[in-house]
Amino acid sequence: MRPTPIQEVVSAMESREDIKYVGVSMKSNLNYYDIFSSKYSRRACTELKTMIIRPEELNISGNRYGPNGHSIANMVEPPSEKRRKLRDIARQTYMASHQNIIYEEWVESMSNSGANQDGFHQLSLTPTLFWYDNTHIVRTEHYRDFIYNPVFKMVARGGFVEDKLSPIIKRSCERLGLKDGHAKFGCYLLDDHSGDVFTGHLDGGSYNTAGLHVKRNASERS
Repeated sequence: MRPTPIQEVVSAMESREDIKYVGVSMKSNLNYYDIFSSKYSRRACTELKTMIIRPEELNISGNRYGPNGHSIANMVEPPSEKRRKLRDIARQTYMASHQNIIYEEWVESMSNSGANQDGFHQLSLTPTLFWYDNTHIVRTEHYRDFIYNPVFKMVARGGFVEDKLSPIIKRSCERLGLKDGHAKFGCYLLDDHSGDVFTGHLDGGSYNTAGLHVKRNASERS
C-alpha cells in the first residue's frame, strides 16, 4: 500500500459532476480495461476507451506517481523473495496490458503539450461497471439520494452495495448503451500507471494473527 492522492481526487470530483465514485485500485481491478475486454465486444471496448477521464486535477507534480514516482520507491519491500517475484510479475503484466498501452499511446499523442514532464504525472480514471466496496471516494448525495433512495429500489440501507448494485449497472448499460447507462452511476477506478496498486489486503484472503505471520515469513525464508 502507498499514499493515495485523495485531495486531488476530491478536487476532480468537485469540478466534474460526472465523476460520482472513484475506487482506489487493488490487485483484482488494476488491469480493469483488460478484464472488460475479455467479457465484451470490440465495439464496447472502443467506447470504454473514449470514456477514460484524465482530469487536470490529477496531473500531479513532485514526481510522486507513475513507475518512477516516490510513492513506489518508498514502498516497504515484501519480506520474502517469493513475494518480491510475485510483485515484479504483476508489474510486468501491467506494463504489457491494454490498460497501460492505451495510456502510453495517450502520452505519446500529448508529447507536444508537455505531458508527464517537469515532475508532473497524469493519473487516469477508468470507467467501471463494477461497484467495488473496497476503499473508495463517493459523493454523499449520490449514496443518499440515488443509491439508497427507496424509490429506485436498488440497495436497502445497510445492504451489501457491491453485490446489489453491480448487476444493476450492467443492466443499465445493456438497456441504455454503455455511455448513457454508466453515466447515472459515474463510477471510475484510479490508476497512476505505475503497475502497483494503491491498497490491498494485509492478510490475504483470510485473517492471520501476528504470530502466524511470523511463522509463515520464517518458513518462506528457509
